[in-house]
Amino acid sequence: MLGQALTEKAEFDLAISHLQTAYDLAIKDKVTFSGEIIQALLSAKKRKWELEEQRLRKNESEFLKYIKGLINTEREKQLQKVNQSKNSFGSTISKLVNLHSTEIQDKLDQINKSYDEKLSQIEQVFAQSEENRGPKEVPDYFLDKISFNIMYDPVITPSGITYERTHLKEHFKKIGHFDPLSRLECREADLYPNLALKEAIEDYLNKNGWAADY
Repeated sequence: MLGQALTEKAEFDLAISHLQTAYDLAIKDKVTFSGEIIQALLSAKKRKWELEEQRLRKNESEFLKYIKGLINTEREKQLQKVNQSKNSFGSTISKLVNLHSTEIQDKLDQINKSYDEKLSQIEQVFAQSEENRGPKEVPDYFLDKISFNIMYDPVITPSGITYERTHLKEHFKKIGHFDPLSRLECREADLYPNLALKEAIEDYLNKNGWAADY
C-alpha cells in the first residue's frame, strides 16, 4: 500500500492524504479492507505526532537549559557584587570584621536560596508541561461501541447512536441489519456521518497521537 510505504519513509502528510483517498474509495466501492486502511491511517497519524513530540521535547530541553543558564549567570553576578564588597571592607577591629563576615554570608545564602527557588519553579513548569502531554483516558464518546477503539469515521444510526462505520458494516454482514444497541432495523443506507464528532476526534488525535492505539 502506497500510504504505508510513505509512512515508513516518514512522509506522513503525504501518507495520510493517500490513505484518506484510499479509504474514501473503499467506502464508495464497498470493499472489505476499509478497516485495514483505517489502522494504517491511525498509525501514520500517531507516527507523525511522535516525531513532532520528539522535536518539541528537544526544543523544550534546549530552552530549559538556556533559561537555567541565564538564571545562574545572574546568580553569579549578584554573588560577585557581594563578594567584592566583602573584599573592599577595611578590617581594623576583629569584632567588626566577624560581624561583617556573618552579614556577607547571610546575603550570599539569601541570593543562592532565591535563585534555587527560581530554578525549581522553572523546572516544575516544564515538568508539568511534560506531564500534561502524557497518556490520559480517552473520552468515552470518542470510542466505538462495538470494538471500543477510538473512532475514525463515526456514523449515526436512526436510533441516534454513533458507531465506527467499518465495524458497524461488519456487524451488518456477520450478524444482521439492526442497530447493535437499540436492536432496531438498520441498514447501511440509513447511516449518516457524525461530522462534528469526526472533527473533534481528529483535533484530539492531532494533540494526543498516543490515543491512535487506544
